Amino acid sequence: MVGLIAGNIIPDFGPMRVAERRAMEEGKLVRDGAQPLMGEELTGIEPFPGIRTSLWWNFVFPVLLVIGFAIGSIAITASAKPMEAFMLAAFASGIIMRAQGVPLTEITDTAMAGIKGIMPAVVILAFAYALNDLSAALNTADYIISATESWLTPAVLPVLAFLITGFVAFSTGTSWGTYAIMIPIAVPLAFSFSADTLDTVVYATIAAVAGGGVFGDHCSPLSDTSILASTGAASDHIDHVKTQLPYAAIVGGISVLVYLLIGWSVQ
Repeated sequence: MVGLIAGNIIPDFGPMRVAERRAMEEGKLVRDGAQPLMGEELTGIEPFPGIRTSLWWNFVFPVLLVIGFAIGSIAITASAKPMEAFMLAAFASGIIMRAQGVPLTEITDTAMAGIKGIMPAVVILAFAYALNDLSAALNTADYIISATESWLTPAVLPVLAFLITGFVAFSTGTSWGTYAIMIPIAVPLAFSFSADTLDTVVYATIAAVAGGGVFGDHCSPLSDTSILASTGAASDHIDHVKTQLPYAAIVGGISVLVYLLIGWSVQ
């Protein structure tokens, strides 16, 4: 689906088509009245005049610095230390910009503006994690599973594993947390149906849990990946969720049909 959309073999449709046309024909990257998930401090930054930037020093080198520091810290301390890696890259980027002729006051002012501009995303992430904790405290996932596992059969196990995992991931905004809940429940059920042998039902159930977690997490407005995607694009968060939902729903619907076919084929 990603390849077909990126190659324009399948044209954009739904809210995304409207947004694409608005951007191309009117030059508006966000709709009127939208609230970009990024402060004006970042969206209003202008390039410093008269400075010639370098793809290597201003982009590639800081990225390699983050990766190299993370790998090195794992080898030395057995910890990736991502915060320290990004802080080092930011400090190195400041030195590079100063060497390129950007005044120190401009660098520090931009850094402070960046910290202020990213705060909306930090606040929403904090609220999202709070809702995740609330969902876990209410045992929402356990209730969903207990209400369905009594009538599970090999024919419907893969598709129900996909749907339940997707719903839990959508409700909590996390795929990995959903895996921790669903895998210890769904996989033993699959093995019980297959007489403890690796067969199609087991493979399909594991795949359904993995796919359902990603599907629900991708669609959820509470997901940290969705929130950071909106932040990175400086788009309205709900607009971002609305534009991606039709694409994800089509792939999810196809997946449901495939898991149904797999389940009924192994009865």
